[in-house]
Amino acid sequence: MKRLFSILMLLYIVTSTSIQNNQGVMDQYVNPGVQQQIDELTQSKIGHLVVDLAEVTVRVTGAVDSLTEGVKAFGRQIEERLKLENTQWEVVESEHNAKVISLSSQANQAEFDINREKKVLNSELIPRLHELDDILLGLKAKQTDNAQSFKEAEAARNTQHQSFVLTTTEFTDALRNIDEALDLLTDLFKSGEVRAAFIEVSDEQKHKVNKALRQVKANTENFGHQYSSFIQALTNLTEGFNFKDRQVLKEMCDFLNSLRLNIFDALTKAYKDEDSQKQQDELRRQQLTAEKAVFDQQYADFYQEREDKTVRISDVQTMISTRETDLKAYQDRLRTENNNYSANLKIHDDIVSSVQQELAVLAKALQVVQTPPFLDFLNGRIAKA
Repeated sequence: MKRLFSILMLLYIVTSTSIQNNQGVMDQYVNPGVQQQIDELTQSKIGHLVVDLAEVTVRVTGAVDSLTEGVKAFGRQIEERLKLENTQWEVVESEHNAKVISLSSQANQAEFDINREKKVLNSELIPRLHELDDILLGLKAKQTDNAQSFKEAEAARNTQHQSFVLTTTEFTDALRNIDEALDLLTDLFKSGEVRAAFIEVSDEQKHKVNKALRQVKANTENFGHQYSSFIQALTNLTEGFNFKDRQVLKEMCDFLNSLRLNIFDALTKAYKDEDSQKQQDELRRQQLTAEKAVFDQQYADFYQEREDKTVRISDVQTMISTRETDLKAYQDRLRTENNNYSANLKIHDDIVSSVQQELAVLAKALQVVQTPPFLDFLNGRIAKA
């Protein structure tokens, strides 16, 4: 049996290389039905093998019984080969499915990451960046306005102080000139007899008094319309006055004392106004300083946020680019895997189809070689040889 199986395998190998059809000369010994079956068998390598081996077996043993067992054993070997092929293919298919699942999962995750980061980029980060640009632009305008308000407040305060210095200087000069005039007039008033209606006045005294009164008039003319009545009265008194009439001299002193009191009150008010303006200026500066601190802090905070958002946008764009590269790599690998699988599947299907065809031929051969007409065909072929 082992010898027969070895012969069977040897003939299969030889026949796989070169198939010879030498049965045509025996067609006259075979009925048409058997001849058709033999023709169908010999169209395949393995069918031709069985027919040739049947002839050898009959020559050696005179029967085909041992051939039948050999063919069955050979068929079982082919079935084992088919089983091994299917088992190996199950491993290949399992590995392929695992790779497809893994690559698909990785590709899906990469696509999910890309879409998620693009959503964050386009719906959150970029809109916020534009919003921050507008905020910073508004804060910069507020800072500019605040600086301008500082300059305006400083300029206004300088103008107020200069006006204060000028006013108080003029008031002080006027008071000094009034005091000087009062001193001269008082001296004149006290000179001579107390009960006398007129007094003696020297040219020198008259010159000093006139000079002092002209200076007072010049001072009060600079004070504006509120002193216009005093200026007019002073003008009326000094024109053609010879200072000899004691009553007129007294009225002049009373007038100058009244003017002095009025100017002193104005001077006092000027100092109070200066103090008030200082306080208001200080409050305004404190307000502007506080506003500046708020604007500066807000600008610094929003600017830092913008810097952070810019870095975050760069990171997200880098991540999107990286994940897009990953996605393409996964898709390329998945495409390659599917292409390889398709090619291997075709090879597997071809092997399975070929083996199944061999098994079908062996099954048919077992049916044919055990029929009496086939034995007649072999005997006739042997006899002719």
